[in-house]
Amino acid sequence: MPVLLALDAGTGGAKCAIFDIDGHQRAVHREEWTYTVRPHPDFPPIKEYGFDPAHFWAILCRCAREALARAGVAPRDVVGVATTSQREGCVFLGPDGNEVYAGPNLDSRAFMEGLDILTTLGPQRLYEITGHSAPFIFAIARYLWFRKHDTRPVARVLMINDWMTYRLCGAMVAEPSNAAESMFFDLRQRAWSAELLNMYDIPAAILPPLCEPGQRIGQVTPETAAATGLLAGTPVYAGGADTQCSLLGSGAIEPGDTAAILGTTCPVQAVVERPTLDPRANLWAGCHVVPNRWVIEANVGACGDAYHWLLDLMIHEPGDRYARAEELARPEFDSGTFLFIGSRIFDLTKIRPDMPGGILFRFPSLQLRPGPGELLRGFFESLGFAIRANVAQIEEVTGAPTPHLIAGGGMTRNRLLLQILADITGLDVWRAEEAECTGLGCAILVATGAGLYPDIPTAVRAMCRHSEIAPQPARHEYYNGAFAKWRELYDALDQLSV
Repeated sequence: MPVLLALDAGTGGAKCAIFDIDGHQRAVHREEWTYTVRPHPDFPPIKEYGFDPAHFWAILCRCAREALARAGVAPRDVVGVATTSQREGCVFLGPDGNEVYAGPNLDSRAFMEGLDILTTLGPQRLYEITGHSAPFIFAIARYLWFRKHDTRPVARVLMINDWMTYRLCGAMVAEPSNAAESMFFDLRQRAWSAELLNMYDIPAAILPPLCEPGQRIGQVTPETAAATGLLAGTPVYAGGADTQCSLLGSGAIEPGDTAAILGTTCPVQAVVERPTLDPRANLWAGCHVVPNRWVIEANVGACGDAYHWLLDLMIHEPGDRYARAEELARPEFDSGTFLFIGSRIFDLTKIRPDMPGGILFRFPSLQLRPGPGELLRGFFESLGFAIRANVAQIEEVTGAPTPHLIAGGGMTRNRLLLQILADITGLDVWRAEEAECTGLGCAILVATGAGLYPDIPTAVRAMCRHSEIAPQPARHEYYNGAFAKWRELYDALDQLSV
């Protein structure tokens, strides 16, 4: 049986997912990884994050071997492989093709270089070119930092998914969805920005040629075949940034489609048919993995990460703690409990690492001792309120109402959360049945690149499935009032610092 393989380098770990050509998951294997972290020598609150590329590549290879074994498929059945990764993470190669720097999206060592970019170019012009602002974690600032602090020459700058592709087949290319997360990229032109390169005297040769996601770019080398369990010669196709691959795997490909990807963080992206910038420079803009499609983005911030922290604090009994949390939170606690833990209203114009979080409740609720169920439900509701607020920001920029909300990512396994989300937003929620939607997006790119489907829309219709969750009118009416209170409290917290 032919299968499609996706390699995924996330912020918290590596993953390999295998799908059949109908979009059904055959196997997945994931492993966590950690980074080297040290305070910035001059500004200790700023952290320098790095990783050992040989070690990380070994983990990715092991994930591929384990997933193949779990799927029970022969390597000859793998039609092709594509890669996806966290955005903003990048790797620099020296003239010999070996890595001289490797850093995840968390690495802010180039904070001062980012300030220099904002000073010399200006935040408005930077946003007009790249669709992004606050350049502290982007590849352009890290390259300027490296050039200042390291004598080794840089021959190529690759985003992490492109570096994985290089490791698979030896080809050095870039694709638009993650190239747009480098700040070397002109969003409107879908090309490297000559203006940025000239302004900072950056040689164009360090940036690889651009290709389209789903384009065949090489084949697995014998060395990589031995490490991954794949056959030498297996076709390698260009993948894309993890969030945009998640959009694709969730079926969000047409203008107006809006999706919340409920993973470690929760980006909210709407698909648009032309580059769309926020006049206030508050939202990100980027490229989709779908040809001639762009995205406009807000981000709710910590989602699954905050949820796991709460579960660690509150659920210690044996068994499925996710099912137990959903059971505890199911009663409708209308007590006015709000958890400002992780969820934010996206705002690029503010850098607020000091904005406080917390749990707010009505007095005398303390005497009533709210339990884990009420707190967990309060977390789900606050997450839903933040998604509603961020969707509203996107609607203000696009000028179009959201017809329905597509939900993808690991936390879509929580059906209570999705019902609460539908009730809060008043929108039908289309739940992507495949929670591993990032890997499925990669698989769709392989399937179309290999000619199994004539185009992406046809592949999406064949490989993506949804279940629909409708809002309950009475609960939506209640949540309209609760949302107003949540927003009032959020704005008050936004004026505080700790």
